[in-house]
Amino acid sequence: MPRYEKAILLYNRNAGQGDVNELLQQTLATLAPEVIELTLIQTQAPGEAKQRCKQLPEDIELLIIVGGDGTVHECVNGLMAGNNQPTVAIVPAGTCNDLARSLQIPTVDDALTAIVNGTTVAIDIGQQNDSYFANFSGVGMIVEASKEIEAETKARFGKLGYIISAIRSIKEPKPFSYTITTAKGETSSGDAVMILAMNGQYIGTIGLFLKDISLSDGKLHLFIVKEAGFTLLKNMYSHAFTDENWLNDAEGIEALELDQFTLTCRQTLDVDSDGEINEQTPVSYTLHQQALTFITTEQQEKD
Repeated sequence: MPRYEKAILLYNRNAGQGDVNELLQQTLATLAPEVIELTLIQTQAPGEAKQRCKQLPEDIELLIIVGGDGTVHECVNGLMAGNNQPTVAIVPAGTCNDLARSLQIPTVDDALTAIVNGTTVAIDIGQQNDSYFANFSGVGMIVEASKEIEAETKARFGKLGYIISAIRSIKEPKPFSYTITTAKGETSSGDAVMILAMNGQYIGTIGLFLKDISLSDGKLHLFIVKEAGFTLLKNMYSHAFTDENWLNDAEGIEALELDQFTLTCRQTLDVDSDGEINEQTPVSYTLHQQALTFITTEQQEKD
């Protein structure tokens, strides 16, 4: 018997570097027996995925996103602003697929198997001012890295392009003054080169926070990077593979756990959320606990 009555498969033809037609054929061949009525929607322009998800019909039970982090980010924003919030499945077709990795579905085969099995998990969704993010939001070096990623670099190097751009930006970090104000009115001020509010575990395919963070733990994990350089880069991209307690020993990184706070900076800074630069400081953060339900794997469910 089919698992779902009605589902929508939304795909971004320009995502990642693979053959979308081949990917769609594989996806449809696997999912057709699971859905009685499956509608395909191809997004044509930026913002369309958000609008489509905001206006989902009430009888849609499953939304399948074939795309990368940018497409997922748009869909999350549409779902959070809409009236229907069905189960969401990601078929990773982008460059990094960081949220899919946090859901333990890093490959297309993993994703399709998970959809067929029907295992789900309710995850937290962060809000910054009037927009939403599922994986991270940050200021400072992370924004500079994103700005340096050009289409040519991304097409040539793929996910390595993100790491290349991060190395470039880390050579000349730009410190900024910040103040964090909690919901209780407590404040913390200082200078930093990057501030990350993490909900997921991965940035640029690298699992930096595997032990410390869960998508459903009801917390935004705030990392304030006080100083930068190749020493920090080494900590972040090598210790993470070999030492699960690397954050405890990382010099110049302060870690906080909050569910609501405001970030202000002396100068106006761009904010990068899930790889998209769409806000500026000051920014108010709120965590919506277990706000959306995603397809995952059996292992993620048990964790």
